[in-house]
Amino acid sequence: MRDRQLQVVDAVLARVQGRTSKPLAWSLPDVQLAGLATGLTALAATSDVFAADAPEVRDYLVDQQRQVAGRVERFREVTPRVLAALASADLVAVPVKGAVLTGAAGDDPVWPQPATRPMSDIDLLVAPHQRAQAAAVLARGGWSLHSSSDHEDTFLAWGDGGQGRLDGESVEHNGRVEVHPGWVEFLHGYLACGFELRPHLRHTDDGQWRLSNSALAAHVIGHLASTVVRAEVRAVNVVDVWFLHARGVDWSAIGEVQQEVDPRLTAPGLWLVDRLLPDVVPPWLLQRELARLPHPDVLDALSPASVLRDPTQRTTMRWRSSFASSVAERAAVGRQASESVVARVRRR
Repeated sequence: MRDRQLQVVDAVLARVQGRTSKPLAWSLPDVQLAGLATGLTALAATSDVFAADAPEVRDYLVDQQRQVAGRVERFREVTPRVLAALASADLVAVPVKGAVLTGAAGDDPVWPQPATRPMSDIDLLVAPHQRAQAAAVLARGGWSLHSSSDHEDTFLAWGDGGQGRLDGESVEHNGRVEVHPGWVEFLHGYLACGFELRPHLRHTDDGQWRLSNSALAAHVIGHLASTVVRAEVRAVNVVDVWFLHARGVDWSAIGEVQQEVDPRLTAPGLWLVDRLLPDVVPPWLLQRELARLPHPDVLDALSPASVLRDPTQRTTMRWRSSFASSVAERAAVGRQASESVVARVRRR
């Protein structure tokens, strides 16, 4: 499954850079599995990545373009209302990830074809001390609390919270609003922290809050890095970095921001981008951030395919522990592993 995903992302990256690649003549099940895992089905369909000779493949690609575009459109309608509700309570709520990259928050989209980027939720960063107030505002606005954890509160904008389609994206499947208390990412039973919000905020002409361009890029790379550490990368997040780069980001400015960020939210993301998009990440930046990891050589012999999302594969204790930087984090890794074993036994 991971090798198939790598073929898809390589082909998509070739197309968005203006290079040609031979269309992938795959069966419908292969297209469905690799496309859903990577999040690239709709973009691949517009780029002729798949050979759509078979009617069932052609129909599926058309359907997925429609489903992804429909979800983006629904989020375009919901996102301004969510931001307005939080702003009316004098809360600083900062949209990130898909809400900005697709333009759903009202910005110029980063993706040239924003309707091809899948969105599962609206991600918002708020100050940790305003987390409870933000939750109360959203509840009053009619968005029901679905779940809560140390690193996020999740609300439903639509849907019932159940499992969606297993073969692709769906307009009707849960549209979520995720509120994060600052920038934190869940790794292997513990949290890694990004930068403080305030120094990196800018006010828009209409009074909303956004990250600076370099901070937005650092956050996109940071989220990607967290998925590398968890070995569950969706390749769409690599394409996010490409489109930011193509728009003309300042890598020196990104590097300045990343000095404030936990290296586990910098180096793994830069490493994967460098492996899939050579000559994009400045070598000095990649080497500097790799050197800050608890074990700088942890990624040396790794293949990009090995960190792509595959629900049938589990990371080893050695892999998880290699990113832990304290006794407390190593203990958290052990607890998470034990809880995972217990959960699997109970499901039998």
